[in-house]
Amino acid sequence: MKFGVQLYGPLSSMRGGVLENLKALAAAGIEEIEPCISMEPIPGREEIIWPVDWLTAHFSEIEQMGLQIRSAHVFAADLAASVEALKALAKQAGLRQYVVKTPEEISAVSLQQAALTYGKAADELGETGVSLLLHNEAADIQTKIAGKTAYERLLDLCMGKVFAQVDIGWVKFGGEDPEAFLRRNAWRVKSLHHKDFSAGRKEPADVSLGTGDVDLAACFRFAQHRNIPQLIDQEHFGPDVPSEIVGAFRLLNGFPYSSRKNTVSYLNTYDIETGEVKTLARFDRVIEAPNWLKKSDTILFNAEGSMCSYDIASGTETRIDTGCCDNCNNDHVVSPEETELAVSHTEPTGGLSSRIYVLPLTGGEPRLVTPLSPSFLHGWSPDGKELAYCAFREIEGKQEVDIYAIPAEGGQVKRLTEGGFNDGPEYSPDGSCLWYNSTRSGLMQIWRMKRDGSEQTQITCNERNNWFGHLSPDGKKVVYLSYEKDQLEPQEHLPNMPVELWLMNADGENQHKILSLFGGQGSINVNSWDKDSRRFAFVSYEAE
Repeated sequence: MKFGVQLYGPLSSMRGGVLENLKALAAAGIEEIEPCISMEPIPGREEIIWPVDWLTAHFSEIEQMGLQIRSAHVFAADLAASVEALKALAKQAGLRQYVVKTPEEISAVSLQQAALTYGKAADELGETGVSLLLHNEAADIQTKIAGKTAYERLLDLCMGKVFAQVDIGWVKFGGEDPEAFLRRNAWRVKSLHHKDFSAGRKEPADVSLGTGDVDLAACFRFAQHRNIPQLIDQEHFGPDVPSEIVGAFRLLNGFPYSSRKNTVSYLNTYDIETGEVKTLARFDRVIEAPNWLKKSDTILFNAEGSMCSYDIASGTETRIDTGCCDNCNNDHVVSPEETELAVSHTEPTGGLSSRIYVLPLTGGEPRLVTPLSPSFLHGWSPDGKELAYCAFREIEGKQEVDIYAIPAEGGQVKRLTEGGFNDGPEYSPDGSCLWYNSTRSGLMQIWRMKRDGSEQTQITCNERNNWFGHLSPDGKKVVYLSYEKDQLEPQEHLPNMPVELWLMNADGENQHKILSLFGGQGSINVNSWDKDSRRFAFVSYEAE
């Protein structure tokens, strides 16, 4: 996933000039920053809290570094008088929101005055599409006004015009449970700052993320389920700030997978003519990647390393004996005659060690097709002769992720793509083309090429990350999975996220959203159309 970085802590801890430090952050792979800005210079703090004029003068340099600014904390003695300047800055820099704080002196009177000021500023900023958010400190949580925390009381007084940017570290330090606090204010939380706190410390910022008492995973899941932007807001760092931030990113990015232990799965179908969604079954575990058989009303899926079949008429599930392939992942297909099953099996070593095997559909001992790993299967040609898959290979000292084809019996491999991250290859019903997805143009998009790798053509081109284009058996429609651009990196397709299913004609026309769901990885990794090209199967999830 993508995370932003609140700059107050990093810039306070790093030595050197502002631009030099920003280059170091960008070089570490950081893409989004949230700076603190002031309407007037704050003596001695100009490198940490930027005067608006400084940001205006250097914005193009910051943008060239690959750093994006969507949000900024505002320090202004007179917010009302600053609105026009903030509008101009937002237009130049593409900012979507500004963040303010609760008054230093907290009382019923000060909160009422702040609410009037903030509400008026929010109205004026809203005219240009910019939101105003309120960031909490520890005192805002510790102090109670009218039976609520001062922070929540101020948000109430703003009557829905100002939204919440919650710093979970300060919530913990203020004596509240961060997850409960987030859920209590769920409708107005629009941004979440990750900060950790450990009992016995004077300030939550003294502790690196993941070493304190804050349940970061629970707060992460809250934000992830609602597609709320998440930022690192650690105020004190060690000597290598960029590396410490990257470590925090890795920590947070592990949560989507660890949280799947408590995930409930729903097997569903979608009717493209009526728009009807029908839930066939609920499972108290993760199931993934449905294949809808054409010769029987049966859906295959993988679950906990096994392959299973689900009979729609009886509602019964049967485990398929896959022999030594006891760790099947979500990349599997059936042969055109539906007599064999090809699976991608992750070796006991784990990680990216997937190899492709073929076995009887009724079960049996598998035979190895691809000795090299990692290889992730997605397509079986209609003539039964060839398999298409995504593979990670080191080529000339660099890891490349490309589409390959191999005879179904094994043998000589042909590389079909070069450049970008390429995945999800699937044959058209007539066998002439392969549909796949690639980051070659920047974001992940749906592409098509001839079976021999020629005439590679981009089909989708929008500001989203689109995965796994599945062509209907009649060759007329394509359904695919779509993530918002800023949810994750283009090469990622993570689980347990708000996602969308889109539909388009096979010529690329009429691209449109048909459904929003909680899912992602596992929802629709492989072709799941029914034989009549009217319905397809997909998996949605519910996570604690």
